Amino acid sequence: MKYFYLRNPLDNIRHCQTDSVWRAHVLENADKSIENTFTFSEKYEMERCTVPVSFRSIDWDFIPSDDNEWCFAFNRHTFLLNNALAAAISGDRKYKDNWIRLFEDFYSHSKLSDKTRNLSWRSLESGIRIENYIRSLEILSGIGMMPEQNVLDDISEFFRTHISYLLETHTAFHRLSNWGILQDHGLFLASLYLGDNKAMETAISRLEEEAALQTLPDGMHWEQSSMYQAEVLHCLLDTLLVASRSGISIPKTLKDNTHALALGLARSLRPDGRCYLFGDSDEIDMRDTVASAAVIFSDSELAYHAKGGIGPEFWLSYELGTKLPEAVKPEKTSFFFKESGNAFLRLGEDTALRFHCGFMGSGHGHLDQLHFDLYDKGSVIITDTGRYTYVDSEERRALKGSYGHNTVIIGGREMSRMNDSWETEAIAEPVFAEAITEGEYRFLKASHLGYAKDGAFITRYIITIGGRFIIIADDVISEKETEVEILFHLDENTEVSKTERGYSLRKERSRVSIIFPQQGESRVSGYWLSKRYNELLSSPLVTRTGTVKGRKCFITLIAIGSEDFTATRCAVTKSLTGTEIPEESAAALTLRDGKDTYSVAIVTNEYAKGGFLLKAGDAEAFGKVFIRKNKEKTTVLKY
Repeated sequence: MKYFYLRNPLDNIRHCQTDSVWRAHVLENADKSIENTFTFSEKYEMERCTVPVSFRSIDWDFIPSDDNEWCFAFNRHTFLLNNALAAAISGDRKYKDNWIRLFEDFYSHSKLSDKTRNLSWRSLESGIRIENYIRSLEILSGIGMMPEQNVLDDISEFFRTHISYLLETHTAFHRLSNWGILQDHGLFLASLYLGDNKAMETAISRLEEEAALQTLPDGMHWEQSSMYQAEVLHCLLDTLLVASRSGISIPKTLKDNTHALALGLARSLRPDGRCYLFGDSDEIDMRDTVASAAVIFSDSELAYHAKGGIGPEFWLSYELGTKLPEAVKPEKTSFFFKESGNAFLRLGEDTALRFHCGFMGSGHGHLDQLHFDLYDKGSVIITDTGRYTYVDSEERRALKGSYGHNTVIIGGREMSRMNDSWETEAIAEPVFAEAITEGEYRFLKASHLGYAKDGAFITRYIITIGGRFIIIADDVISEKETEVEILFHLDENTEVSKTERGYSLRKERSRVSIIFPQQGESRVSGYWLSKRYNELLSSPLVTRTGTVKGRKCFITLIAIGSEDFTATRCAVTKSLTGTEIPEESAAALTLRDGKDTYSVAIVTNEYAKGGFLLKAGDAEAFGKVFIRKNKEKTTVLKY
């Protein structure tokens, strides 16, 4: 058999099984499959299902609970890889026999047809499962349990059917969708296995075009989902890896776009290497994928982001002893992704903020303009609520919609209109205006037009002071009196206590305060949270409410760490005349934290009366957003 991944699979699998959780998972899934019982809980499983489904006689097009995604996950055939791994771990030939039984059952009973094209032979699954077959066969060959020749002949015919099918299934949808890359990665592997050079050249050509179309200049994947970016990146990296080992030339543009996607993913992860629940994503530690990219591209920044994250998934592709390049901490650890409308701010070694105001992307994007997450000291504190399901349902709409995000709701209405689980109309047009991502003071400003038809407009300002304070100013304009809701979804197990100033949040080592300096109402309730597909939790939701007619700026102060600080509202005045700028056009705070005092001013609209030099607390400047610490020079963040 050709060399795809491992020359001596047994050595690598022995190394991997020192991870007892991984070993138990492999054996449990393989043992269940012997009994025709199946679950899907691989690390990167796109639609996890941990509820077992059992068959007397396998129905490859079975759909339990009205969710087609179970059938799709089933037909990626991850159970075959688990059986090959279990054979290597245990040395028991029953797993080889089961591998052959399951393959032959599918080969005999599930035929490509108009019906199965939408289920067991959906083109996406047909592309994905090829990798599981290749990896399985390489492992079985490496441990002396290669299937007999008649089975190998069936596999070859099986692969030829896949190649023919995948060659004909390529539309404009596939060129731009993650489907295209996932399918054509499978086409590449099957073609290489059979020595079909023409089909292999087609696969590489398609992958080159698809990666170019789907990769934004900032390194983000256009579908606005961390999980699907990782899935696409895996297929591209795997193509480069296998091609390199087989001496196959890969176009430079394909390599460059793969490298850009790797950097984009690495820079968008939380400090612990997990992805945020961005778009349709599950919470996954993605450092092994970043590690693979670090090796392929000899990239020291990727090695830095991958540190501590190498596990079995890595060692199933790389020889033991493979070393990452020397990790070098990049000069920049905070990033503004201009084209996709995302910002990732590292506010300390273990504190980070994510902000989104960009195009929605594919059906995997959410109604999340102006949303932000907060991570601190190893814990998610303020979070996106996830996805849970793709079935068009109350849960899907609640998690994908505006109310599932930390944003501003006007008049109790969604910012865009969901027609079903995938299709959205009247999409809120983003306006990402400003981003300062370096220095002691960071600044973000963005708006969207989702409520323009209602005569309302929102601009969100975010100012950070080191890793200590986050000031959020929501400038709301409305022609008619309307209700405003400002949402803060908290992670599960976050303790919430009401205080005189707002709320105190505690989770493990983290202490965070949410302060509302203005008078107004707020409440704590519960809301759905989903960190993995088919898993639904409950978590606290803090909601700040108010009304607007004309214009009003709502201020929220988030303090990280000690609650021993003071926050006082103050006026913004004209230095020349002492004229006070009206509240609807300006807001200011004085923060006292130990020996330090900060004066912060936010002017949302130019106000010419009384002069142009402005003063707020101890800060004085010409500008719209400025800040002064103690007696230091005033810093203007926005003119």
